[in-house]
Amino acid sequence: MQTAPSKRFFPQFQTKKRSADVASDVEELSLVELLEVEDDPAPLQAQTASGKRSVPGAQAYVNRLLVRVRQVAQEKQTRLTSGLTSHSFRRGAAMHDNDGSVAENWIIERGGWQLDRVNKAFGYMLGSTQADRNVSRVLSGWSPKKGARLPSLHALEQPIRDRATKFQALIFTNSMAFADTTLNLDEDVAECLVATLLMHYPDLLLLAETSALVTRMRETMAARAIGEAEVLAWSAAIRIAFDPPEKTPPPEETSEIAAVLDVVKRQSKQIEVQILQNKRLEERLLAIETHLRMKMVDQAPITRPDADQQAAAPTPQQDSRAIRPKKKGSQSLSSVWFEWFTSEPRVYASRSVKNSTLHEFRHAVGYMLLFLPIGFALDGASDAFKSEVLSAGVKAQDNTLAFLKANGSSALAVGTVIKALRKLHKEGKLDEHIAQFHERSNAGSIVDPTPASALPAFIRLQPKQ
Repeated sequence: MQTAPSKRFFPQFQTKKRSADVASDVEELSLVELLEVEDDPAPLQAQTASGKRSVPGAQAYVNRLLVRVRQVAQEKQTRLTSGLTSHSFRRGAAMHDNDGSVAENWIIERGGWQLDRVNKAFGYMLGSTQADRNVSRVLSGWSPKKGARLPSLHALEQPIRDRATKFQALIFTNSMAFADTTLNLDEDVAECLVATLLMHYPDLLLLAETSALVTRMRETMAARAIGEAEVLAWSAAIRIAFDPPEKTPPPEETSEIAAVLDVVKRQSKQIEVQILQNKRLEERLLAIETHLRMKMVDQAPITRPDADQQAAAPTPQQDSRAIRPKKKGSQSLSSVWFEWFTSEPRVYASRSVKNSTLHEFRHAVGYMLLFLPIGFALDGASDAFKSEVLSAGVKAQDNTLAFLKANGSSALAVGTVIKALRKLHKEGKLDEHIAQFHERSNAGSIVDPTPASALPAFIRLQPKQ
């Protein structure tokens, strides 16, 4: 890794410096060659007498690697550029890189360009973008000539596509439907991102089932009453449309084995998806059975079980093998405010929200309501609802933090802010703000879509006189 400026873009390919014995005429040397001459070179006789073996360059390593993998590539039917060698790490790389049929293996040549001449530097920087486009397409698994392919929800049939569109709207609820168009995510981009997410959902379950992304998707599926088996079926349909099987000519005697292997490969992918669906169904059934068993145990009279029954009874450790999810990171007051008013379902009405999280959100929003001196009006049916929620949350956050700073607190995160405000509340420093809030509420200056039962007690009740 390059940690300091260098006269070469890729100094790792320079294995040997130029020596001063070949620099007979200093005036004929370029500036880079003068810089590369060793400061205290050894005599020519001493170099000859040492007889040390020179370290092979990167070209030799690449050639040996290509010879080694050539046979494996032929067995796996991997495309290789014909006549592929690293004979030229300079002009040869540029020639093959600008070719429309560039293969993955030629991309390694780009790292060997030694920009020690002015014309090479200009050729690298001022060349056409065709080479970069081809390389990026190859790295993305696309054909350099056919261009990009994007996954889309149009691979699903119409009734299912409507459900997927509702799933998309809930996934990107914080990035769409704002009055300020600069805050909105383009619908085509959102569709492509959701289709990509659905297409790779089986891989996410296998690699990182407890990740925050999978948790968020499952919460969205629960809110829209979408089963995980249904999402896996969507994933298979999108993947087939995104990467359709290649049309092969009628099998001949020499290509029958390859055709059979292709069929087996496609069937194996479908079987993997079905196995994953069955696994998810078994987990749901096991969770339901465990819940019912725990209910029966609670309702049954307390009796001392025998030794055989103790050995046969499953322990809670055997039933619950789920890994404890990591704690959620610290949030700002404005983000909690926005999630409180815009999340679907609402935080106070969701069954998946923990009691500790609900308590934190309720008190954070309750304290922020006190620091909007001119009131606010939020209408959930308005087109600018999210923009109004966002602007009101930013104002409430700024006023709350300013109040804390004036009272000697530097809290920023939600948890520390609630602790600081609770302490000030006990000291009676919020009584005036609470009284002013009730005055604004009675005067109609506050229009809050949140039900009164969801707000904390110090907001619902009148302050004591």
